[in-house]
Amino acid sequence: MMNPFFLPVDREELMKKLSARSAPHGGMMPGMMKPPADTSDPQATWRSLRPTDDQPLVIYVHIPFCISRCSFCGFYRNRTDDAAIEEYVKRLLVEIDRVADEGVFTKKPVEVVYFGGGTPTALTADQLRRTVGRLHERFSIAPNCEFTIEGRLFAFDDDRVRACLESGVNRFSFGIQSFETELRRSLGRRLSREDTLARLSLIKEICGEKIALVADLIYGLPGQTQEHWMERNVKTVHRESALDGVDLYSLKVFPGSPISKRVEQEGNWSEEDRLARHAEASDYLAAQGWKQLSTTHWGRNALERNMYNTYAKIGVDMVPFGCGAGGFIGDWSIMQEGDLAKYMESVDAGMKPIGMIMQSPPVRRDSIHFTRMTDLGYFDPSEIPETDFSPIIANWIAAGVWMPRAQGGYRLTRLGEFYQTKLNSLLTGFHMAAHATALDKMKMMAAGIAGKLRG
Repeated sequence: MMNPFFLPVDREELMKKLSARSAPHGGMMPGMMKPPADTSDPQATWRSLRPTDDQPLVIYVHIPFCISRCSFCGFYRNRTDDAAIEEYVKRLLVEIDRVADEGVFTKKPVEVVYFGGGTPTALTADQLRRTVGRLHERFSIAPNCEFTIEGRLFAFDDDRVRACLESGVNRFSFGIQSFETELRRSLGRRLSREDTLARLSLIKEICGEKIALVADLIYGLPGQTQEHWMERNVKTVHRESALDGVDLYSLKVFPGSPISKRVEQEGNWSEEDRLARHAEASDYLAAQGWKQLSTTHWGRNALERNMYNTYAKIGVDMVPFGCGAGGFIGDWSIMQEGDLAKYMESVDAGMKPIGMIMQSPPVRRDSIHFTRMTDLGYFDPSEIPETDFSPIIANWIAAGVWMPRAQGGYRLTRLGEFYQTKLNSLLTGFHMAAHATALDKMKMMAAGIAGKLRG
């Protein structure tokens, strides 16, 4: 029986396999899934959780308001409304105080704070001061904590910028997506190319070296040419922008999003084209001296550390605050109430506004270990000595997804970086398969998924 974790050496067949929706994965093994713990009382479960001794502590705050829905977004919830935002902030502060009063997460230093959304920059300068300040008052924020406010450049005025700067924020993450004016307008972005670059420069002038400026860019957008991706976006980041860091993402089309109809009508970039643009952009930034911090993220200087993105992917302890916020504590996954009215009712009733809390299966811990390595662009078998990866190592070198590196282990190629999440799934599946018992295999066969394991 052919090893299901082998990759085709033929490039076309390889890309077909790696772009498929499914792959052998440890999570598919019924015998290795842990029965879910009792979560009939989410509040009691929450109160039983404690910080993990050997993990960093992160705080995530969600602001579920947007001035408008961007065409590519699959997460839009609530339109910006001044009165509604103020009522929300009041509840958010109550939630922060309530968790702090419990005293469970206040003793350990917080290494990362991230305000996501939605659009945190929709908060007024006063609301930003109050919310950021409350976290500093009630929690032990580490001196070198990476403290990020995510948002839009539009309406992020000087007062808001200074409020963040004076409150202890040291990182701004903007969803720029493109520097092309017409393309930005088609996405729901209001500022022109010139205004976007000018605003970034002014924020850098106000903040100096105290705050890192980071942005997301997307390739494969409808109406975007491959030439424009490089000339008007990637090269603009280096030559004309005040950015300290940048994330380069391939367009992900969410079903039902406004952009999905345009993609259906106008077509999509091919997988080969996307891979080529990823490689071209990465090679360009590397040649200009930018440091690759993950398979998609780059930093111009030491200001950009990319800590939140790294920690979020490997599932460290993350305490969630706000409507729609998600987090992890140990093996427990937490998703807070996503409906705004229900969130506020829950807070008013004196509860942690949990929508769902569940214990993760053992496969999550294995997957996290592989994610940590592959997201940083490498794989070192010596870090997982209990598993013999030799059956796939030579095959994956021949397939072109990784190559040996001088310090040991393997470095992902640009092809490997592009398919990092799928390779992570395959590595997790291989690891789980190597330790599957005969009973596990019998259960898999009974479930109709025979052939996922080596014979």
